[in-house]
Amino acid sequence: MKGFSDIQLFCRNSWILGYMCRRMSPFRPVSSGLRRFLLTLAFFLVPLSLLGVHFLLLGEFEEVRDYRVTSERTVETRSLLSQFLTLHLDVETAVRGYVLSGDPNFLEPYSAAIPRRDSLFARLRADADAARLAQLDELLALSDTKLEIAARNVEDVRSGNVEEARQLIASGRGRLTMDEIRSLVARIDAEEASALAESTEAGSILRRDVERTVTLLLVGIAVLLAIASLLIFSSSRERRKAMTQVERLAKRQKAMFDGGVDGMLWLNAQGNILRMNPSISRMFGYAEKDLLGRNNLVLMDVDYSPSESQAWLSTVGTAGENGAGRKQEFIGRHADGATFETEVAISRVARGLEEEGEPQYVASIRDISHRKRAERMKDEFVSTVSHELRTPLTSIAGSLGLVMGGAAGPLEEKTRRLIGIAHANCERLIRLINDILDIEKIESGKMEFDIRRMQVAPLLRRTRDAMAAFAQKHDVDLELIVPPWPQCIMGDPDRLEQLVTNLVSNAIKHSPPGEKVEIVGNMHSRYARIEVRDKGAGVPVDFRDRIFGKFAMADASNSRVKGGTGLGLSITREIARHHGGEVGFADRDSGGSVFYVDIPLAQEQHVGAAPETDENLPIVLHLDDDDDTLTVVASTFAGKARVISVDNVADARAAIATSDLAAAIIDVSLGEESGADFARELRDRLPELPLLFFTAFDDSAQTGVADRALIKSRASVDDLVNATLDLVMRRRQETQR
Repeated sequence: MKGFSDIQLFCRNSWILGYMCRRMSPFRPVSSGLRRFLLTLAFFLVPLSLLGVHFLLLGEFEEVRDYRVTSERTVETRSLLSQFLTLHLDVETAVRGYVLSGDPNFLEPYSAAIPRRDSLFARLRADADAARLAQLDELLALSDTKLEIAARNVEDVRSGNVEEARQLIASGRGRLTMDEIRSLVARIDAEEASALAESTEAGSILRRDVERTVTLLLVGIAVLLAIASLLIFSSSRERRKAMTQVERLAKRQKAMFDGGVDGMLWLNAQGNILRMNPSISRMFGYAEKDLLGRNNLVLMDVDYSPSESQAWLSTVGTAGENGAGRKQEFIGRHADGATFETEVAISRVARGLEEEGEPQYVASIRDISHRKRAERMKDEFVSTVSHELRTPLTSIAGSLGLVMGGAAGPLEEKTRRLIGIAHANCERLIRLINDILDIEKIESGKMEFDIRRMQVAPLLRRTRDAMAAFAQKHDVDLELIVPPWPQCIMGDPDRLEQLVTNLVSNAIKHSPPGEKVEIVGNMHSRYARIEVRDKGAGVPVDFRDRIFGKFAMADASNSRVKGGTGLGLSITREIARHHGGEVGFADRDSGGSVFYVDIPLAQEQHVGAAPETDENLPIVLHLDDDDDTLTVVASTFAGKARVISVDNVADARAAIATSDLAAAIIDVSLGEESGADFARELRDRLPELPLLFFTAFDDSAQTGVADRALIKSRASVDDLVNATLDLVMRRRQETQR
């Protein structure tokens, strides 16, 4: 039988485990290595046996399902045959009643006969084998003959030839055909009944086999589990030894925690101190009893509240390949009130070590006051040297420029060339000193920023014009792409121009001759994004982690050819951060790199940076039958686009005829009118026009007409504005290409 091989497997496993139990008897000492091996083998055999039971039962149940399907199909076939026979009997009765009485009401079963018969035949043919299909074809032919005779009787009566209809009935042709139908139906029914009996008998046998097999398998599994339990019990001493070792390891880790030179804190999710090592007392002057249970802010000279500290802790992750989850410098506060500089490396404790599932953190605090003092001395030294060099170098560069210009008389070609080399290297030294001073001022907080409200597009145009000669020198074209609406930010125009100039200069220097550098103004969420795209060799993989570092150069020899100090991108990052933004880069699909900087939009941006009558703004048609929605959307678009608000299709058509639209927003439901139909009309008329649905119906996104569909209950009006302006910008870029 099918389950015997699995039963034999269980019996063999039981014998093996029984042998293991005898080997592990207290009268037969077993080594720890053999005990571990036997335990491993036991735990391997039990799940393997359960897996065998699983697959065995799956096979048995599959056969049961097959028998059940066969039985259900047989019962259904017999039921369909009975309905088929009843249908023809009803037709015969109906036609005879109509012939005898002439009452059309008798023909109701006859009228529904053909559709019902076709439906029954379609169900009978489903999953039928070749032999059964042949019988059904024969049955269909007899049915056609019977229905044809009935149709002739009905037609004779309708044409007034009642006598001919009665003679046709009296001829017995219909009765003979009906007898043949009965005979064929009876034969098929008998075959199905026989198949049903065989299926029922086979199912009964299978059920008995399954019951016997499952019983034996469960007994085998019970034996296996009992023996495995004995093995587990016998290994308890090994587990006790392991627990002792774990406790010894925990003590060792505690000794490492307490003996660390750096101060160590164990914090809960609220930032309260749960544990500390002696270095904390040495560093901050507090006894352990004075700090346990208190918030860690007591050790810092900051104005943060406990809630702010807790929010900051929630952003800390577990330690990874790069070290702690998060590092930050703080001003520490000694118990006597003195302050000193510290560096805190904090990580979230791995899951499983936390208490009650609450996040906990381990923090390492290091006194960096000596290091900071050395850094300040270095910065002061660099600043002093740079300032002392700037004045003489400026005089030298000016003097060399005058000499080259002929202020001291005409020069020989060789002399001019040598002075030109000296002048170029002098300017290079001046740029280096300026960059060093800029980065030093930024990092020390001494650089002043004249923050004011400004637009991005004029900034990019000034940078493009200023870099045109430099680009021409390197045989590189500059292309400016800005949105049609004003983007307002709060920033220092001079410093931001320095930022963009650094990015554009870097892109020009690394672009092959004949290529193009694109300066693009765009939106990214609530930020104004400035992108500089080149088609150079890209950023080497091993250089990406330090590309924004000071004096960072991907290839020293190549950098000398390209020129530069290695400080430009570092200065760019610092300027961006002082504006509340960030700088980054990515690879281009077509080759090269995209360097971008995100600067937060001015807070007043959403209420309108320019009057709605500004002719430079794109025109957006908004069709909606709700006046409040029209008002809110128009107000949100203020300063970004001119909105034509209409509440009916007729006004919308008039707006299309008189305005140069940049996009259209349509509500699908407009009362008696259909916004979806108007959208199709608009798409046919202006196929390139960006089209959005802003509606309450979820299924509007399935129409395939709009470029984007936003649901009113799920998307905000700001989302609608951003989506519309994004489509307008993309269409504008596609047109420019």
